[in-house]
Amino acid sequence: MTERFGIDTNVLLRVAMADDAKQADAVAALLRRLEQDDVLFVNVSVVLEAYWVLNRMYRYPRERILDFIQAVLERREFEVAAYEAVGNAVYLCRTANVDFADVLLSEMNRLDGCAKTFTFDRKAARKIPGMELLA
Repeated sequence: MTERFGIDTNVLLRVAMADDAKQADAVAALLRRLEQDDVLFVNVSVVLEAYWVLNRMYRYPRERILDFIQAVLERREFEVAAYEAVGNAVYLCRTANVDFADVLLSEMNRLDGCAKTFTFDRKAARKIPGMELLA
């Protein structure tokens, strides 16, 4: 029987880096003890916070962060909320040089049936499909 277990940002970050050996070991042990069909659920807020922490706190280059998020999307052990929107956001970030949070928001809204996402962010409105400048 498949079980889902939620994780917070610190758990996901230990997959990206081993700056805390004890926590990294605990995450590795958790991954090893998952049953074949068990998954770790990664909420959208965890994805966004992980991006922010890797970018702002650890100064990871944008491409490295996007590679990490893509790898999480591809791993069997992880179930990422809004999977399609997150994957699309990674792609659009690579191709259009846009802010990850902005494009993820736009993609989530689009996939939830929104015709447009209104914004005051001129760059986002110009570069992100589906975003429109409000004023």
